[in-house]
Amino acid sequence: MGLFKKTPKPASENDAVDAEVDPRYAPPTQIEMMEHARIPVFLSKMHAEHPPRWVTVHGDRLESVVGLESDEYMDDADNHEVWSVGHFVGDFPFVKDFLNSARPGQTAVFSDQSGRFELEED
Repeated sequence: MGLFKKTPKPASENDAVDAEVDPRYAPPTQIEMMEHARIPVFLSKMHAEHPPRWVTVHGDRLESVVGLESDEYMDDADNHEVWSVGHFVGDFPFVKDFLNSARPGQTAVFSDQSGRFELEED
């Protein structure tokens, strides 16, 4: 019985500090949680040439448009792609701050690739 009994590690004064400094103890970011949940990003194929202008967070997906899409363009399913959150953030890293702070239903409007955004009012 004593062979497999785990001895508790004595508490250290640095345990609380380690949790604040060591990234292994940090809570996951919203982007990490989205990636883990395999949240899809629905976007137009225009993202191959243009950065996102409007990014919307829904509970089960993200949507992104560049703002140049016509209604006819958006009506054609062939003009859309589905990416992973990791791929989307990898190609457009300036959306990170918004995605890490967004709540479902919020839409960010990006005027450039600086990372600054405004929340669109409903």
